[in-house]
Amino acid sequence: MIPHSRPVFGADSARAVNGVVHGGHTARGPVSVALEERVAALAGRSYAAAVDSGTSALMLALFALSVDRPVHRVGIPAYACRALLHAVRACGAEPVFMDCSTDLRLDSAQAEALAPTLDAVILNHPFGMIEPLVAEDWPCPVIEDMAQAAGGRIGEHNIGSFGDISIASFYATKPWGGAYGGMVLSSQPHIVDQVCLMRNADTAGVSLPYAGNHQMSDVHAALATCRLEGAPVEMGHRSALAARYDDYLQGKDIELVRREASGNHYRYIVRVEHAAQVIEAFQAHDVAATHPVELPLSRLMGQACPGADLAQQQCVSLPLLADMSDAEEDQMRKAMTVCL
Repeated sequence: MIPHSRPVFGADSARAVNGVVHGGHTARGPVSVALEERVAALAGRSYAAAVDSGTSALMLALFALSVDRPVHRVGIPAYACRALLHAVRACGAEPVFMDCSTDLRLDSAQAEALAPTLDAVILNHPFGMIEPLVAEDWPCPVIEDMAQAAGGRIGEHNIGSFGDISIASFYATKPWGGAYGGMVLSSQPHIVDQVCLMRNADTAGVSLPYAGNHQMSDVHAALATCRLEGAPVEMGHRSALAARYDDYLQGKDIELVRREASGNHYRYIVRVEHAAQVIEAFQAHDVAATHPVELPLSRLMGQACPGADLAQQQCVSLPLLADMSDAEEDQMRKAMTVCL
């Protein structure tokens, strides 16, 4: 079975983890600090706090915002991973779902109409595609979720440099992923200071809105650092593979979900009439095609968003592996011929 995701690790990853283990400092330490500095520089931010997951990063960012202002209603994309929903609910806030357009980015007219009613908004770059609304002015604080689009850019500005706060994820399947981990980034020192206080329950004061054990370990930071080293090459390989997929699919009665050169080609998504049937056909050919998200967040909460519901019915995500072998690519090509 060709997997949907496969992180690339080499001998350098083993050496890095071995160095941390034999150094006797496996919890938060110098490797985590160095990763904070490096990612902050890449994102054009002044301050960063490494934490244990991207979900924790979102939750802590919202709690940090709530120190200075009420955060009752938080806008999130309806067609996104569950981490966004769980982070909002963990803070006791109400998720306000923003529907997607046919290219899976936000319906800009609906988002603009909702904006004045929000206390904060989380904007992601879906499946490596660039969300242009992250560069627009909003009447509330903006959290940019760069987890799936790390390495991309808008014009001359790197992804991660927009909004009041940005968050990163170092989960294994993400472009910069090692195993587990996340990061909160901002150019506002008080935001990151609050996150640093809240991520360590043993030293946190009782006046904070929340505290927990959310520090990133040096073991996880070592793996993420190695993935970060190879990320530009991996992105290039995915981009070239996506272009070849485009050629294989010429003449097929499908719609390619639009992507741009400035994205990071994290996923390869097509629209078909019945996604579930196509996914089943690919899996019968030992290709782990899947829905881009398991279920729209709006549906989880019993609400309807037409664009997200249609995406769930029609969208299929195909494996786009940076280290795909020639034999696997030939298997993909043959499966595309039969299944699409």
